[in-house]
Amino acid sequence: MKYQLVLQFQGDDEETLEKVVALEDQLIEALGASTLAEVDGHEEGDGSIYVMIETKNPGKVWERIEPLVEAAASEDLEAMAVAYRQRDSEDYTVLWPADYEGEFAVV
Repeated sequence: MKYQLVLQFQGDDEETLEKVVALEDQLIEALGASTLAEVDGHEEGDGSIYVMIETKNPGKVWERIEPLVEAAASEDLEAMAVAYRQRDSEDYTVLWPADYEGEFAVV
């Protein structure tokens, strides 16, 4: 896979982690046996939890999973940003939200 798609959620407490893991399970199911993407797990850092997805096409994968992330956000899981990078780069491109300011990084 050429890209890493990263979903960033606010909080690193136990309740937030449980919600992120539940969403991660939904993402695994939604992406299924796709050759387009594979959920690679989650990481915690600096008050956030990140879900990592390895993919060939980050834009297409985001279109596919955005409804799941939005549904999770409506259940008190605060999505902060969605970004991707080429595997050999440190520079992320933010896909969501459109008005994101600052520099995205996985801490």
